[in-house]
Amino acid sequence: MPAGESPTGELAELIGALAESAPPGVRARLRVLLENAAREQAEQADTIGPLEAAVHPPAELAARLIADGTAPPHLEPLLAQLYVVTVLQAGPRDQGELADALAGYGQETLVAPCPSGAVALIPDDDGERTSRIVQELGRRLRGRVWCAVAGRTRAEIPDGYREAVDVLKLAKAAGSEPGVYGRDDFLVEYAVSQHEAVADNLVEIIRPLMASTVLRETLGVLIRADYNRSRAAKDLYIHRSTLDYRLRRIEKITGHNPMTGRGAQLLGAAMTVYASRNSA
Repeated sequence: MPAGESPTGELAELIGALAESAPPGVRARLRVLLENAAREQAEQADTIGPLEAAVHPPAELAARLIADGTAPPHLEPLLAQLYVVTVLQAGPRDQGELADALAGYGQETLVAPCPSGAVALIPDDDGERTSRIVQELGRRLRGRVWCAVAGRTRAEIPDGYREAVDVLKLAKAAGSEPGVYGRDDFLVEYAVSQHEAVADNLVEIIRPLMASTVLRETLGVLIRADYNRSRAAKDLYIHRSTLDYRLRRIEKITGHNPMTGRGAQLLGAAMTVYASRNSA
């Protein structure tokens, strides 16, 4: 990087100019500072990638790509054509875990803060790394961070970001454990959430149930137990007959039997959409 194109380069130029007219003792000290500045610049050149050298801070570029999918013309050749848009959320104790996981993707990955926590744009030039990136993220995050991913071209990054944010909200609303999720993991819920009128209808179906803490908890546990009544009863610490009585009440209130295929799908989607709409 030529002198003058970074704060370090400007400092070296300034020290060099001052050394010409300084007293011998001061000149010697300035020479040491100049050597240190040159060494720092050389070390920096060895450790940063071309994208980092061209833009500071990279978070500003990530924010611009998320906003409108564009970048300054001089950065276009340095950007990938495809990205895995990754939105992550960690608890306060897991921020270090999050930082370590993202650091492993190299200098061309762009990271920025976002309302959910952080967003990372991971290059996926051949379009076939997406599944591997998802698997790697799962291993790196070790089930401690919620993460949603969406593969997109550079111009489609804003759409991918919105999708990932929605999937993350659905994953948390569904009571899913921390992990890596995509749209396919919540295909029905995602489709419903994107259709305002259908989502409104589902919310109205489930809303009366929300007034009963017992029935709301019962349906939530049943869903997480994959509609296995024995497991749900065990998780609720109640007898099977008590569970069956509650399920009949749920059917009476909502008009849908959670133990039928259609009822299970409808009530499960309704619970997730309701929770997503009412999440913080």
